[in-house]
Amino acid sequence: MKIRHRLSLQFTLITGIILAGVFVLIYLLSAQYIRNSFYKLLQVRALVTAQVYLEKDELTKKKFLEIEKSYAQSIPDESSNIYDQDNQPVFLEKVKYNWPPSLLNTIRKNNTYRFTFGEKYGVGMFYPDNQGDFVVIVTARNKAGEQQLQYLALILVVILCISLIVTFLLGQWFASKALHPIQSINRQVKKIRSNNLHTRVEQGRNKDEIAELAGNFNELLQHLEQAFEMQRSFVSNASHELRTPLTTIIGEIEVTLHRERSQAEYIATLDTVLDESEKLKVITDGLLQLTRIDVVLTPANTESVRLDELLWEIQEHWQYKTPPCQVDVVLSDLPEDASRLAIRGNRPLLMLALQNIVRNAFKFSHHQPVTLRLTYSSNCLVISVSDKGIGIAPGELDKIFLPLYRADNAYTFAGYGIGLAMAQRIFQLHQATITVSSVLGQGTTFNIFFPVDIKI
Repeated sequence: MKIRHRLSLQFTLITGIILAGVFVLIYLLSAQYIRNSFYKLLQVRALVTAQVYLEKDELTKKKFLEIEKSYAQSIPDESSNIYDQDNQPVFLEKVKYNWPPSLLNTIRKNNTYRFTFGEKYGVGMFYPDNQGDFVVIVTARNKAGEQQLQYLALILVVILCISLIVTFLLGQWFASKALHPIQSINRQVKKIRSNNLHTRVEQGRNKDEIAELAGNFNELLQHLEQAFEMQRSFVSNASHELRTPLTTIIGEIEVTLHRERSQAEYIATLDTVLDESEKLKVITDGLLQLTRIDVVLTPANTESVRLDELLWEIQEHWQYKTPPCQVDVVLSDLPEDASRLAIRGNRPLLMLALQNIVRNAFKFSHHQPVTLRLTYSSNCLVISVSDKGIGIAPGELDKIFLPLYRADNAYTFAGYGIGLAMAQRIFQLHQATITVSSVLGQGTTFNIFFPVDIKI
């Protein structure tokens, strides 16, 4: 069922429940009012009956004629009975009822007593007189009231049905108006395919939930577009990196097989094939490492890692290389509490990521000194890796973290474009972000931002 119909039905159901409750309340209050009014009428009839038959000798002729005239206007199915203090009937009209003594005593006790008798209503009244104490009972059927209630119930049911129909139709209209932006989004989404991921959904002018949904979907499209672009770039770069050694291997083998060669020539060919095969192995091993990095950090494979200690270890590692390389460690704005320099993470992975960046810094700066700087702020720790190398062109800064991507000025250096992609994934695992700034011919700086409250 479509949302439009479901919303209309739910809205109609809620409205129907509310209206039904209100109509039932109206019906019950009306029934109570009609019943009370009829009881009051019966009470008046009981008083008139007593006056007509018990006060005839004490009233003036004019007053008696007025009372007798009002008594003549009877109620349908009305029956009046008068009993003396010995529970003996002194006046019976139309129908004699064998009223139990308990009812007569209850009427004497309460002066006025209301009761129901089958489909009839009854009122008993205690009437003291100079001739004795009497009980007057009047019963009648409230035909007019019953007809009024039936008519009222019919009207309420008809109004309820009409209201539900109108509510459903209005609900359809309002739901269509409310869901129109979503329908527009659906039409736009249907047109988006892998070849036009640059297309964006119109958010509209209203800053509501639908606009928020469209905005979130546009962000998703942006991420998908970047992912597809990364995939295309990765395939292009991977095919290029893998094709070069494969072409060399195939060419060497084809040339060697073209005619018989000397032993020295066969050995030279095999050396070339071995060298290119080792390049293929390095590339495939790097890609395999990239897939293995997508692990989940848990308390079992993480520990408290002091970032300043990592920097000192990196400095010591490169000092004992042959030839030694200079790493300058700078600590600035650090807190007095050394525990604030620690994060929760996987120490070997963090060391691997930082070493990849430092190794690139030495490689692209022809082994000039590299600076490692650690700074502290209220919400993050920042490690900066700076070199004085060849730099990166502005148009390539957002691509250097793609697997197997190499900048135009990096092809003269050994490597396959895997280290930075691996480092970025490791930092992402630790909820850290990495940025890069560079000037061609002057150097490059990588900044890694570690949140101080990493939750593993």
